[in-house]
Amino acid sequence: MIWSLNRKLIFGTAVRLSPSFLIPIFSTRNENDSVSSQTDSIHKTGWDRVRDMYSKDEFGEVSVELHNVAQATMCGFFVGACLGGFAKSRDAYLHFIENNQATIFNSTIQAKKKLQDYVTVAFARGAYHWGWRLGIFTGMFSIISTTVSVYRDQSSLGDYVAAGTITGAIYKANLGPAAMVVGAFLGGVLSIIGGILILSILKLTGVSMEDIRKSFYKIKEARYDQYKQSVEKAATEKHDSLTLHHDVIVEEKGVKKIEELP
Repeated sequence: MIWSLNRKLIFGTAVRLSPSFLIPIFSTRNENDSVSSQTDSIHKTGWDRVRDMYSKDEFGEVSVELHNVAQATMCGFFVGACLGGFAKSRDAYLHFIENNQATIFNSTIQAKKKLQDYVTVAFARGAYHWGWRLGIFTGMFSIISTTVSVYRDQSSLGDYVAAGTITGAIYKANLGPAAMVVGAFLGGVLSIIGGILILSILKLTGVSMEDIRKSFYKIKEARYDQYKQSVEKAATEKHDSLTLHHDVIVEEKGVKKIEELP
């Protein structure tokens, strides 16, 4: 009986303290697992905020945080594709010129076409090679740092360091433990530099990361509203020739009911 009671107490304590055991970076922020003492209209714990982040609202829309993670991932993919494509296409251009000095083409147009095809293929390969890598890296870093920030309800340098370290280790996981250590170290160093830069800019401008996320989400909503208004306006306007011709016929012959038609 006593052992059963002690086992329940130990298990309950372990469950309540599991964030600090499973995720060491949360060890100093366990106060977020208790209801905040602030006089907010909605009292939420750290895990409640994380749960809301990965849930859809009543309109079926994803959260502001996930929307920004998706945007960061797409930006990383685009930047990686551009950098990789431009670098590979430049190397391909120089390689084609150097290795075709004595090549005889039927015409200048054929030579230019061969060069264009060679450079285009190299650009596509470089864009693919670097695009998905930088996109995945950016997405992993963004979702980890955002999750930690949402849990702690604030942004700090530790969020970026933890995200960079974990992302670097996972990114090099297929190369073995030694590569994971190197990747984690490089990711941590780069995230320290980036985190200091980002936090300094936020400090100077007087805004928070939450304000930036909401601003990006409002831009998305405004763009979607403009799109809906354009569609509705196009649907209500009668400017095509078929509609105008139909209106002319209706004015000439008048409106008739189906029963009155011969």
